[in-house]
Amino acid sequence: ETHDELVRIVAEADKSQTKLRPVGSALSPNGLALNGEGMLSMALLDNVVHVDQAKRQVTCQAGIRISELVEAIRPHGLTLQNYASIREQQVGGFTQVGAHGTGASIPPVDETVVSMKLVTPGEGVVTLSRDEDGSAFRLAKCGLGALGVLSEVTLQCVPAYRLVERTFVVPRSQLLAKDGKLHASLLNQYMHVRYMWIPFTDTVVVVGLNPEEEKETTATDSSSSSSSNSSMPMEERLVPLKHLLLRQPGARAADVDGRSFADLRDALLRRDPLNPEWVRKVNAAEAAFWARNEGVRRGWSDELLGFDCGGEQWVVEIAFPC
Repeated sequence: ETHDELVRIVAEADKSQTKLRPVGSALSPNGLALNGEGMLSMALLDNVVHVDQAKRQVTCQAGIRISELVEAIRPHGLTLQNYASIREQQVGGFTQVGAHGTGASIPPVDETVVSMKLVTPGEGVVTLSRDEDGSAFRLAKCGLGALGVLSEVTLQCVPAYRLVERTFVVPRSQLLAKDGKLHASLLNQYMHVRYMWIPFTDTVVVVGLNPEEEKETTATDSSSSSSSNSSMPMEERLVPLKHLLLRQPGARAADVDGRSFADLRDALLRRDPLNPEWVRKVNAAEAAFWARNEGVRRGWSDELLGFDCGGEQWVVEIAFPC
């Protein structure tokens, strides 16, 4: 619960030669924090320490969740520069694994770290900053919890901003054309852009987001929820997935009622996940869903940059400095 308690636990683990892994929200698909000898939850070290509005920086403890941090800095007219797909991460894990969002000019979140405190077995509490500690800081800001336990971090924020999100589908063959024109155009056109190719189909879902034009809305406006202009109700968009599930032996209406897109897709895949022909049918239904889901949404950046990944995943990702 306290920084002193964290220092004591790390020192005791060092003395007894016990391996210890810091755990955030345990969201890593690859089980980064799992360790049979010892795991250390940071969940109760979750306070905002200081907000510097002049520098647009926030200092917080590593256990605070992204969703909580965002709400804490919202009244100051600030937000994080980028977000991963979900907001349940703790800041420690969010930065230490180099989480990222989308966009050719948007860096991984560890690039927004200004300074940090690490609790280490050999050196005690170590404070590192971008301006003073060079290579040691660059190693530690994305240290995967291997160089010490991150206890406190200062992040560079940006003024809160709204986005316009456009979702549409394009043929994979067109996106991968040798001239690369469509790909280059989309990267240049949108501040944030992500592609989701659906295997066994020629469908690529494109989600592009740009800042909304300046309006009378302020960063602390209570009417901050996102809005959409899609003309088709969600229940109709889900029809291809629902119909496929209801055609299966033993399926009931209760199996589809009230379920989200991700829930329906998972329920379908679980029926025969290793059968390529079945996966092909599920993916065709998913492609039909996305064709119906084209449209425009508007909202604050933290609301629109997240999305429902859905289901169990095995993730391999890497980012290169450019």
